[in-house]
Amino acid sequence: MSDPSGPRSSVTRLLGGYGGQIVAGLGFVITRFFVAEAVVISGGPLAAAATVGSLVVGLALTVAGVALAVGAFSTAYVADVSRGCLLGFGAMTAALAVTAAAAGHQMVGPASGTQLLVANVLLAGAVGGMINGHRKASLRRRRTTIMRGANRARFINRLLRHEVLNAATIIDGHAELLRGDSADQDRSVDAIRRGAARIESTVNGVGTIADDPADEAVPLAATIDRAVDSVGVEADVDAGDAAESLSVRADDRLSVVFERLIEHAVDARNAERVRIETAVERHAACVTIADDGNALSDRQRDVLERGSFPEYDDPTNGFALQAASLLIGEYDGSIRVDGSDAPRVTVRLPRTSVDAAAATVGVEYSALRRAVAAGLGAGLVMGGLYWTTSDSLPVIGALYGVESVAVGWVTHMFHSVVFALLFVAGTSRSGLGSRANSPLGGSIVGLAWGVTLWLVAAGLLMPIWLRAVGVPATLPNLPQIGLLGHGLWGVTLGLGYVLFGGRFD
Repeated sequence: MSDPSGPRSSVTRLLGGYGGQIVAGLGFVITRFFVAEAVVISGGPLAAAATVGSLVVGLALTVAGVALAVGAFSTAYVADVSRGCLLGFGAMTAALAVTAAAAGHQMVGPASGTQLLVANVLLAGAVGGMINGHRKASLRRRRTTIMRGANRARFINRLLRHEVLNAATIIDGHAELLRGDSADQDRSVDAIRRGAARIESTVNGVGTIADDPADEAVPLAATIDRAVDSVGVEADVDAGDAAESLSVRADDRLSVVFERLIEHAVDARNAERVRIETAVERHAACVTIADDGNALSDRQRDVLERGSFPEYDDPTNGFALQAASLLIGEYDGSIRVDGSDAPRVTVRLPRTSVDAAAATVGVEYSALRRAVAAGLGAGLVMGGLYWTTSDSLPVIGALYGVESVAVGWVTHMFHSVVFALLFVAGTSRSGLGSRANSPLGGSIVGLAWGVTLWLVAAGLLMPIWLRAVGVPATLPNLPQIGLLGHGLWGVTLGLGYVLFGGRFD
């Protein structure tokens, strides 16, 4: 069995946390240094459309990376999509290198044509890899759902056969003893009562596993305390100090998970001390159950980490670990096992959207779509102002090596969408999201964001960028038309984001 803390897991965690930024950077590099330099405006309409089309695709790849970075996507999904993008880009890079080495100078034609060919091949690999990564993530989720359903049916079948049939056998045997005047009647009555209670407990347990998840906001600290109070074990159990305000997406069965893990540590692995620790991640809460008992076997780790239930009854696994694995899967959570001398079982659960938004950036998918639509609308308004009153659009195109109105429009719309996504992410993180939910509030917050961009992005960063590409520019560059344009852009963005709410939510 592979070590979950090994290199593959480290790469997955890296891509899950920073995959969006990596994709955005890759898309920008390909676009700026391969596509933009090869854009042809003065040629025929077909050549212009082909080159500008490649520019749009490259910038769209960058926008997709920004969306992955600020969106409330699962780390597994981000890792799959970004890994697919990098693999596709790497495969195309290798193919180009091999082709160039084999063909030598015969492959090289006109500089712009060769550069555009390379750019299109690299973009095709990156975009195709992202699509493949998305499909992989979707297929994995469907496989997980199917496996979870099969495991639930297998678990219920085994639990009923093992517990109910054994209890029924005990009841039948002791009921037979009551036919006579045996001196063991009291013992038999006690055994029958225990068997009946066992059947009742088992049926209730089956109902707990069979119920569909409710997807509620469950306070984590109270759930842990309830689980610790409910377990009947002879051990020192420390509930830790989870924050009272911390909540996760689960339901009232979550306490059963912690009960079963604690009971397994004490009853099956002879732990004498159990400590529960809580940590907060970007969009998840982690509850670690650390104990001083025996290490979990590979089969037990497989049940918890992968949901790989044994094909046959396995006394070393018991039903506690299977129940915990099933329930955590229902909540879209995960379980990781670390340590051998001091076992640590970490349950990772998604936090509620309100709770997660209070701590960090995490924009829901519907809000991302609203931001893109509002950014496109605001970009059209601002671009229209520049087009009719100034020569700013060609200057924007010069940032990408082509000083033209067409390229200026494309790159301006790209900037508008990116800054719209950052606007929504910033309001979510700063707590301004509630104030920006009304037309007036959204307009005011958008106006403040537009003025900020005029001062920083347009006034400082853009002149520095222009100078870097050899275009003379005043530093700082703060014309009044820029203030008007950015203010109009911000108001349109904030208002549009609010008005698009009913259409995209």
